[in-house]
Amino acid sequence: MIVGTLRIRPAPHRHAEVLEVFHAIQGPVLAQPGCLACHIYEEPGPAQAIVLVERWESQGALEAHLRSESYRHTLGAIELSGRPPEVCFDYVAATEGMDLIERSRTPGRTVDEKGDES
Repeated sequence: MIVGTLRIRPAPHRHAEVLEVFHAIQGPVLAQPGCLACHIYEEPGPAQAIVLVERWESQGALEAHLRSESYRHTLGAIELSGRPPEVCFDYVAATEGMDLIERSRTPGRTVDEKGDES
C-alpha cells in the first residue's frame, strides 16, 4: 500500500478555493481503481494548512492517478499555495490493527520492532 500526503498552506484568501477543489475531486479519486481512501483535513492555527491523504493499493494505481484529470486539478490547487507544498509518498509493507494493541497489552507477551512475538 502507498500513502500519499499533500500538505499545502494556501494564501488566506485562497483557503476556501483549495478546499472546494479538494472536495470536488474527492469522489472521482475514490472511484479510481486501486484507491483505498481519500481524506481531507484542515490544520488549525496560524499555518492553516490543508492536507490531502490518499491510500493506493499499488504503484500502478498511484501512477495512473498521477496521470489523471483529477490530479491535474490537485496540481492546480497546489498553485494556490502561498508556500511550497509538502509532498510525501510512504510505502507501507504491513498494516496491523487491534490485534497489535491486544498483543502489546497482554502481560508476559512482547512484540519486537518486526512484529514478532516472544
